[in-house]
Amino acid sequence: MTQPAILDLRDAGFWQDPYPQLRVAAQQHRLARTPQGEVMVLRADDVDLVQSHSAFAQPGLVSLERLGVNDGPFFDWRALTMAVHDGERHDRLRASVIRAFTPRRVERLRSALAVHAAEVLQAASAAVTFDVVEEYARDLPLWLICEFLGLPQSASAELDDLLTGTEEMFADPLTPERRSRAEHGIVALGEYVQQLVDERRHSPREDLVSDLLEAQTAGRLTYEELVSLVVNVLGGAVGSSRAGISNALYELLRHPDQLAYVMADRDRLPAAVEECLRFHPPFRLGRRLVVEANDVLGVLLAPGSSVVIARQAANRDPVRWSDPDTFDVRRKPERHYSFGYGAHFCLGQALARLDIQEAVWTFFTTLPSVALVTDEPRRVPFTADEQLEKLIVRPRACDS
Repeated sequence: MTQPAILDLRDAGFWQDPYPQLRVAAQQHRLARTPQGEVMVLRADDVDLVQSHSAFAQPGLVSLERLGVNDGPFFDWRALTMAVHDGERHDRLRASVIRAFTPRRVERLRSALAVHAAEVLQAASAAVTFDVVEEYARDLPLWLICEFLGLPQSASAELDDLLTGTEEMFADPLTPERRSRAEHGIVALGEYVQQLVDERRHSPREDLVSDLLEAQTAGRLTYEELVSLVVNVLGGAVGSSRAGISNALYELLRHPDQLAYVMADRDRLPAAVEECLRFHPPFRLGRRLVVEANDVLGVLLAPGSSVVIARQAANRDPVRWSDPDTFDVRRKPERHYSFGYGAHFCLGQALARLDIQEAVWTFFTTLPSVALVTDEPRRVPFTADEQLEKLIVRPRACDS
């Protein structure tokens, strides 16, 4: 019987374009393995299985422990977040946050985001060329989450630096320098959020922090959980949306016929963004912890072992999508895995979708003659988000 392929997630080259290797691995076997022995789930149905089967659970703090992190401020912060818990504690924390993400609260930010995006583009497009990642996609998610949380925009540059540092904590390999930056960032973010909480305690608004203060007053949250949840929402909203915007613009610039199809009718925009998300999931990987011995994936899995969820592979499963390696905005949207699945489905997915939709529409309406300069952008290795290093564009057609 054909054995699972070995895919080395610690190889920087793998992350530049993992799709050919993932495709071959999925043709060879329903699973793959890492050199460290972790099982990798490649198929959509198997992702559904491990996300819903009682033999698997959230990995808790294992994701940090396997990198050698067993204590410290980042470890302590992570222990308080929703992502590491299942069951009653997860449900309690999620219920405290979810009321802030109502369609009304999210949708009311759309027009203001479009105005801000156009202003960012006006400044960036004054140059002959500019970097979409650094000068456009980097700005919008942070601006949006600051508006959503009621944070002053004057703090965005400082917050961006801190969030960039915290993203490095899950990089594998985790170097001492990356860990130091991440721990400094998480401490500073916690201090910033504590000041914000104190302000909202005296002057509540219709926002997440005020909602969480109500939950704390009612005894549903501790103060430490409240602060950790706000930091969690702040961090989770930025890197993934930045990656989603950059990748969406890259694919549409590469496919001018499909871009023209979308821009001819704004009603086509949501489906087009779903295809962008399917084709390049902002969150590349997930993990589940085996809590009961089982062989539901066709191999014996021991308690304490972990299973890698390869979202990039699952999003291109030919059983669910015909010709899955072809980018096609006319494709009928199907449920993909870019925002997870099940009880831990991304809380901020509506905010991220709005962010990407408005970023795309404003970009091409503001710069109708924009052209792609970067042919094959490099991707940042080892990160949870499928980030581009740079994406250079020319805002205006060259003079003939």
